[in-house]
Amino acid sequence: MNLLRVLIPILFLFALGSAPAPASQIEPELPPGKDPGGIAVAIIDSGVNYTLQSIAGRLARDENGKCLGYDFHDNDRKPFDLVPGQKPGSGRHHGTRVAGIFLREAPQARLIPYRYRAHSFETFAKIVDAIAESPARIVIMSLGGYQRKDWERFRKSAKANPDILFIISAGNDGRNVDEKPIYPSGFKLDNAVVVASTDSFGRLPLASNWGPETVDVSTPGEGIETFDHTGATTYVSGSSFAVPRIAALAARFKAINPDWSAQDIKSAIVALAGPSPGDRTKRTKYGWIANPALAGPATQ
Repeated sequence: MNLLRVLIPILFLFALGSAPAPASQIEPELPPGKDPGGIAVAIIDSGVNYTLQSIAGRLARDENGKCLGYDFHDNDRKPFDLVPGQKPGSGRHHGTRVAGIFLREAPQARLIPYRYRAHSFETFAKIVDAIAESPARIVIMSLGGYQRKDWERFRKSAKANPDILFIISAGNDGRNVDEKPIYPSGFKLDNAVVVASTDSFGRLPLASNWGPETVDVSTPGEGIETFDHTGATTYVSGSSFAVPRIAALAARFKAINPDWSAQDIKSAIVALAGPSPGDRTKRTKYGWIANPALAGPATQ
């Protein structure tokens, strides 16, 4: 497992991290603002840096300007980006990087961030239940783990909400997940799209997972531009960062087809996939999407 590529490592940090710092050190106040409108999309991750204007202006908010998302680690409505269990100076700010890619490729969408709780896989089922009560019907989920039993409650909650479409990462272990599954991608949920990362030529890097039964599509997720926790431009690689590209595509489909179900959106996405020009081996169920930002509905 490559711990420098952030997907599976997020959850294993539960056991490795120290106790969280006091909330006053890591949770600044949410900047004032109004709901921007547009298709609501949830992100389950380490939170987002909502002090950045590029994120603050795109947050889904209630009538009082409060964030519709939730921090299940600190039990408040300030899901600030810090991997639960890590010290503030650790530099592990995954959610902001993921969100940056999504917001660029879905410019008319709004974001509902959920921060998971350390040491508690039950949190993920609770987050699904919270999303079910929100306006979001598309979920960015760039994380996972190895033990099926840890994810059973999530599976049940996700299956009980077939109107929610989960965009899930395939992982970065360099293995065939049909043979050695990870979760929740290994559940092969009808209301999920599992995404692997490729380079711009459709070739899977050595670290990328694949599986023609488990992984639905692949798309470029290597060297993708986004912004970091400070707002500075950075470049990231891994299936974590292929996921928000497909989620943005899903949001654009939903924007012009508001009555579409999760299955309608999934069908439209996989219909865009085709053979990879850089890899003749069948790696996914449906194929490769060369550039999600140019596929399907326009970004403007």
